[in-house]
Amino acid sequence: MQKLFFKTNRIFLISPIIFIILVLIIPGGFIPTELGNTILTIITFLFGIIAGFCIAVTATDYNSIKNVIALETAALASLYENILIYDKEAAEKLSLAIDNYVKRAFDYEIMDYTENTNEDFKKIKEIVRALPIKNELSSIYQLIIQKMNEIVSTRQQLIVLGTKTLSIFQWIVLCFLAIFLILSLYGLRTGEIFFDIVTIVISSVIILLLFLIRDLDLYIWNEKTFGYDVYQNLLIYIGQLPYYPKESIEKGRIRPSEKEYRLGTLINPEKSFERKIEIIKN
Repeated sequence: MQKLFFKTNRIFLISPIIFIILVLIIPGGFIPTELGNTILTIITFLFGIIAGFCIAVTATDYNSIKNVIALETAALASLYENILIYDKEAAEKLSLAIDNYVKRAFDYEIMDYTENTNEDFKKIKEIVRALPIKNELSSIYQLIIQKMNEIVSTRQQLIVLGTKTLSIFQWIVLCFLAIFLILSLYGLRTGEIFFDIVTIVISSVIILLLFLIRDLDLYIWNEKTFGYDVYQNLLIYIGQLPYYPKESIEKGRIRPSEKEYRLGTLINPEKSFERKIEIIKN
């Protein structure tokens, strides 16, 4: 089931308001200046190192999974194109099988969908295995097998990458450092407006960094491009209408740009992923 995520840009807009309220509520100077400066220096140093490390490792996996998804969808499109040349009847079956595969993938987050689409992928493999041998099109058949192997390879890579990069322990350390860093800033306030403004801005940026790391770790940063658009292009390529789960639109994760698309509405969200499909025309 698709999860609820708080959008980073909304959090960044809300956080300054919260920190302004805290400035008005929390008295400044509750930490001695000399001790506070020492603590602030140490915490800032540690937070910078750990946050930088987290961004580096999550960004690496994020870029890897983007490339793998691009390879998978390209291989599926190429598989369809080659089978269309080889056997048009099989290509029609494959188009429907890929369509079901993509629709099923949208029921899960990127890190979960590979294992949950095994049955749908099995149907794609069965269509390829059932292709008749045509000696005059042996070169096309070899391309079909090659593309099928590429898809299997990308799915294996997605399984490896489909885990959170950061552990709970790493998140606890990162969040504690962020909290102590913000508390240190508030504790060293002198009452001057400029210092208060600096405290609010830096605190808001710290929250932005935490949510940026979260988005990279969950592969939802800029998800419209590689989480939705790439699959819509694949569906159009194989002769199907674009498809969107209704809950993705309701949560603001995607806004369809097509004039005509399919909308999948869960019939019984608590029990199954069975959906009512309707065509929307704008």
